[in-house]
Amino acid sequence: MRISIFTKYIAKSLLTFFVAVVGILTLVIFMNHFIRVLNMAMAYGTGFGWIVSSLLNILPDVFCLSAPMAFQIAVLLTLTNMSEHGELIALRAAGFSFKEIVRPLLACAVGLSVLLIVTGNWLSPRSYKKFLDRRDEARSKITKVTLEPKTFLNLGEWELYLENLDEKSGEAHQIHLIKKGDNGALSTKVNAATGKIVLTDTAIGLQLTDGQMQRIDAKDSASIIAANFDNYTMSISLTKDHRRKQRVSEQTTTKLLRRIQAGTLPKETVNEYRTEISVRNVLALSPILMLFISCPLGFSLGKRTNKGWGMLFSVIIIFAFYLLMTLGLSIGKKYACLSYVAPCLPFFVGVFVAQYLWKKRLNI
Repeated sequence: MRISIFTKYIAKSLLTFFVAVVGILTLVIFMNHFIRVLNMAMAYGTGFGWIVSSLLNILPDVFCLSAPMAFQIAVLLTLTNMSEHGELIALRAAGFSFKEIVRPLLACAVGLSVLLIVTGNWLSPRSYKKFLDRRDEARSKITKVTLEPKTFLNLGEWELYLENLDEKSGEAHQIHLIKKGDNGALSTKVNAATGKIVLTDTAIGLQLTDGQMQRIDAKDSASIIAANFDNYTMSISLTKDHRRKQRVSEQTTTKLLRRIQAGTLPKETVNEYRTEISVRNVLALSPILMLFISCPLGFSLGKRTNKGWGMLFSVIIIFAFYLLMTLGLSIGKKYACLSYVAPCLPFFVGVFVAQYLWKKRLNI
């Protein structure tokens, strides 16, 4: 019963700090993405739903970045808070071993790592892919289309000019259409005395009457093909055909492994895929490593120690972790035989550091 009450107490204290810190870190990282999404929304004329959907799809990726750092800070804040109030000394005097104190913290670290493994390997790549798809969808559409008379309207390949326009009926007079080729030179010109304009989300339909079409011969730019018409119907698409190359970060770990096993990828791409898989799992398991490094430091802090020292030690540990992971990532991409192992460099160093700190703490 005593252990059960203690477990609830220390777990509650840890989760309180974790929720607060992860909220702050997520907000800080999220604001950068929010500004970018908002700028894209203004540039491409997307709606509020597109903004909300894009931000929600970014959230899992932001959580995978902020959660390990937040847990590291939460652990040391929990221990420094208990040390500041003399609770660690009281627990030790009551017969609690270091193992019993660490056990509820370890359970939280394992639970977070399991969540990060699922999120980082599958949920985050899928959500990020949806975000990139929505972004490319917005880029491929000409969404800001406002039909105004006596104004040249850019519609991608075409430019439209209307002398007069009845917005209710769509009836227009003196319609001029200009299409330019890949080199920017005039390719096709369509003129009509009257016509009707039908605007939809994906295209502009034109029903033209009493006009002329002029087209420059592709083989001989000096030759012009001209034809008069009584009635002519055409449609201008408001979407662009755009295909992008899929990024590594938007592919699930299962998909990356299948593509590696297929044996059709270049060596550089295989190394990139392997290091990406390794980095995802290193980040997911980092709360456990950071816990074993942080606990002996937290146990060594005296009663007069404030939370500022916990924050300082947390920043040092986080900085060292990401520095070593970046170094391992570069090594893994360079050497194929180390592509899976090299990103785990923070764990190799961290185990020795944790062992040294625990040995020093237990010998005191």
